[in-house]
Amino acid sequence: MHSAPEGNEIIIGADLGGTKLLLLCGAHSRRFETGPGYTPEDFATQLYAFIEDVGLSPVRIGIAVPGLVARDGEIVSCDVLPCLTGWRPETSLKALGCQITVINDVEAALQEEMQDVGNDFTGGVIMAGTAIGAAFMTHGRELRGVNGWAGELGYFPLHVDGSVKRLDEIAGGGAMANLLGISGEALARLANDDDPIATATVRAGGEALGLGMASIINLLNPSRLAVGGGSLKLKGYWEAALLAAETHAIPSLWNACIVKRVKSEDFVAALGSIRAAQRDAA
Repeated sequence: MHSAPEGNEIIIGADLGGTKLLLLCGAHSRRFETGPGYTPEDFATQLYAFIEDVGLSPVRIGIAVPGLVARDGEIVSCDVLPCLTGWRPETSLKALGCQITVINDVEAALQEEMQDVGNDFTGGVIMAGTAIGAAFMTHGRELRGVNGWAGELGYFPLHVDGSVKRLDEIAGGGAMANLLGISGEALARLANDDDPIATATVRAGGEALGLGMASIINLLNPSRLAVGGGSLKLKGYWEAALLAAETHAIPSLWNACIVKRVKSEDFVAALGSIRAAQRDAA
């Protein structure tokens, strides 16, 4: 099904997002619902259920989260899952006796997607899910910034209808659904049925993401951008993003960059968290 770079060790990868938790270990995977009120206790309950159901004895667990992660593994800020702020999984999951690695979800996706690049590589990953995130490499090394938090593309400011909004507030799946007062599932259904209001909202979100993509291309001159996340499944979103990115990027820089969807699709962050856990063991 979905292989992971774990050798003979049992390593669990967790992709914790604004609407779902994906747990992955070798050929086994489980999905659980999350949401704004999701807590560390909810995560522990679902993790223990997965371990028991599959019959695992994990040595390491990698956890990819949509927020800022301190060097000691504490989640400093998490907009889409605010109850996780201040959580330190290594402490709360100590009873498992595992090595716990916590990593930003897009950084995890970068590790999985760009595992084979060379020392001259410049590029990155953008994830458009409940919110927008990004992670980059320059000259073969991760671009981390002074705190290790580089890549907060969701906070990219855009001037819209007389006010400044974050890219998250226009292109994020959560914001698009909230704008219409409906769930993400309902937004997907309406967009698929060509509802004019839903279609316009999704198109505007895709165009906004495309402006962010163009800005990255113009700033970093990457050779490759991989884009993933649940919002790309919304009808018309990806097409609008590509068109806007090509329109607003400098043509020579656009032509030098391969822009594609992530290869591992929904599993990219979970697989990347497994890589991060294995890297910490090295």
